[in-house]
Amino acid sequence: KAQNPRGTRVAVWPKPKLAMAHSLPEGMDISKWNMLYPNYINSKKTVQEGRRIAAEKACEHPRAFEMAEICEYLKIPHVCEPDKAYPRDWLIRGRVRVLLKTPEGAYTHPEIHTKKDVMLKMGELIPKLKGRANGPPGPAIPGLGVGPTGAAASSTSASSKDAKKEAKKEEKKANKKKK
Repeated sequence: KAQNPRGTRVAVWPKPKLAMAHSLPEGMDISKWNMLYPNYINSKKTVQEGRRIAAEKACEHPRAFEMAEICEYLKIPHVCEPDKAYPRDWLIRGRVRVLLKTPEGAYTHPEIHTKKDVMLKMGELIPKLKGRANGPPGPAIPGLGVGPTGAAASSTSASSKDAKKEAKKEEKKANKKKK
């Protein structure tokens, strides 16, 4: 706690953590950069829940760090803010700020000029990331004790359930034959 000029105590909040891929000049104002939340490109969300591109062009459960990885690949100046949350869905953490146009008016990427272009490119490239080789992760909701599970993990658990059922049936048949 700190004191203001009137002598009363006030809370001092720490600045948010920023994960920057490109080295930004000190004092650069990122408040005017475009913000992208994972809900914007999540194919499992509805338009009312915040999806901004067509579900066919979106990807399942994107994460802010994956969005930042795509910006890094495309060489678009960006800042990943992992502690921020989308107001409509505050359990999903993280957002990415991107600079598409410099203050002088020049575009930072030769092909991508709008926020929608970035979202479409992310929806196309995120499923191709190495971390998604086993399928998309499940929704990341902190505090529930449920880790991100991929489609492959859910299919193996389903097949192991089927195997257990079959083994139980065989055991029952064997027990009936003994009687």
